[in-house]
Amino acid sequence: MNGTFERVHALMAKEFQLDPARVTLDTPLADLGVDSLAALEFVFALENEFGIRLDTDVDLRGGAVRNVVEIVESALAGNAVVNPTGA
Repeated sequence: MNGTFERVHALMAKEFQLDPARVTLDTPLADLGVDSLAALEFVFALENEFGIRLDTDVDLRGGAVRNVVEIVESALAGNAVVNPTGA
């Protein structure tokens, strides 16, 4: 696991009050109970945690934790991120 996943993992467990064991790279966000409001709030938490700005069109709900990590890594690399999950 890379450092980005570790930070996303810890942030998800904290923000969604989850048992960290439930959060793996392949866990669908829907399985974690992430609805549209929670996804939006988590985008803000990601921006604060990583010092990044995400496009307002980013929709996390259709993907898995892996997609969130990819979004963050892309933003850290300076790339625009719009609906990477195809949602």
